[in-house]
Amino acid sequence: MTIFCLLITYQVNAQSQFQKDSSNIQQVLFQQQDAWNNADLDGFMAHYWKSENLQFVSKNGVKYGWQKVYDGYKKNYQDKGEMGKLTFGIISLTAINEQNYILTWSWKVENKSGSPSGYFSLWFKKIGGNWLIVSDHTS
Repeated sequence: MTIFCLLITYQVNAQSQFQKDSSNIQQVLFQQQDAWNNADLDGFMAHYWKSENLQFVSKNGVKYGWQKVYDGYKKNYQDKGEMGKLTFGIISLTAINEQNYILTWSWKVENKSGSPSGYFSLWFKKIGGNWLIVSDHTS
């Protein structure tokens, strides 16, 4: 009976931690959405791991490094008209372990060029107490 109670306690604590982490990670995404919609690229990029090991995958290939990802966004979205309005849609969030989550969402941008949309998967890692994107695969 004691082992059963310990297992239930562990499951409840794990579920509670998942809910907390899930909420914090979703909050990061909504902060990014708000930053984008305010043409604040620096605020948007604040949630990416500022490392040469950051990975960004898109139809244009693979980029490594925070600065290269930032420069790519800066080149493609030079003003508020190009950035437009970003909307995210929740699909799934999966815990790999206590420090790593994989998130899959949809995105849509309404800007002066049209309404491109697609999907993205992000690997979030807890670094220094903050949830940061260490890998972004956007299509």
